[in-house]
Amino acid sequence: MSKRSYLFLAAILSLTLTIAASAESSSTEVLYVTERFLGTTSLLTYNVDPETAVATVVGNPILVGALNVAPLTVGNQNVLYVWNGSQVWVYDTDAQGAPLGQPVQDLVFNFAKPVKHFVVDPDGKFAYVILSWAGAGGNSDDVIVLFTIDSSTGQLTNTQKAAAVYSNLYTELTSFNFGVYGNRMFVGSYDSGPFTCDPGYDYYNVNQQTGNLGKLTNLMSVSTDCGGSSAAAVSDKLVAAENTCCGIGSGVLQISSTSNLGEPLITCRAENAEFCGDDASGMSFDPASQNLIFADQDNGQTYIGHLNVAEGSIVQSPSIVSGMPSTYFSPDGLVLYALYPSAHSLTKTNIVINAFRPSTGGIIASTNLPVKGEAAVTAATLHQ
Repeated sequence: MSKRSYLFLAAILSLTLTIAASAESSSTEVLYVTERFLGTTSLLTYNVDPETAVATVVGNPILVGALNVAPLTVGNQNVLYVWNGSQVWVYDTDAQGAPLGQPVQDLVFNFAKPVKHFVVDPDGKFAYVILSWAGAGGNSDDVIVLFTIDSSTGQLTNTQKAAAVYSNLYTELTSFNFGVYGNRMFVGSYDSGPFTCDPGYDYYNVNQQTGNLGKLTNLMSVSTDCGGSSAAAVSDKLVAAENTCCGIGSGVLQISSTSNLGEPLITCRAENAEFCGDDASGMSFDPASQNLIFADQDNGQTYIGHLNVAEGSIVQSPSIVSGMPSTYFSPDGLVLYALYPSAHSLTKTNIVINAFRPSTGGIIASTNLPVKGEAAVTAATLHQ
């Protein structure tokens, strides 16, 4: 074979491997929208283009029993958990993420208290049901019940085992979630003890063989003057604490590593980025921990701060999210969804879909998706 033939063959093999690698790494952005309107709740599925932010309906809308949806990939299969305070329904989905007809499992919880939270370990082995109520003497009480997930079907089994029990007079547990990984369950907290108004985060270590939860451990809390404001955010890598004492421009934002909270990686004030000095009604990180979403209560806008941990700085992105909607990222961080109205917005019900670039904090395209009645948003990224 001639040298030219060898070179041609090598080029063909290289192209073939590139195409194969591209096919293996291809992914589909999926948006699930549940709408409660005129007494019924519908689940609609969209595939979203991460370059243009255009959403295309896939599958057929189905009637469901709740607004809450939790997607999970189990092996090569994608399943949906639709849940409310008394039961959970499990749906298989097609290759585009759309649910297939009737649920494959309808599981009634049968607990004495209603379910407040349902979270799924992203590693696909365990789910946790959280019961929360006001206990004796005004305590905030919680029980976390362990469920196992069938690796071939995604169906749930109630182990009847309390993975954790919590009771405290002053500190309430407000949220339960995982990051990208399943080794830690993050728990939002709020301490309302005398002269105290401190938000924060705790965590449970998760045993990936048994699903057991370790001891509830404090991760961070924001020491707050109750006359000011404060907010906290957490990801697998970072925590953020914002605190203002006396109005616009008085705040400070600090971002630290989850592995070393004693030395902030970034300290930002109004002179560094204007929003850092303002009251935050809420904050969140993108999945890659490259950007911070900052809902600025003073200006009524939602800013994006791009993080440069190496230089210890945060740079305000030229892109903003108008108003103060509820915001949600796709698991790969390439799409940022904004749901209106929220607790801080009175605009008509609408979803703004933003094609997002985590490497810069920029929005490159946006589209609008009107929805009916009360709505909820859940995002998934399907890898094929």
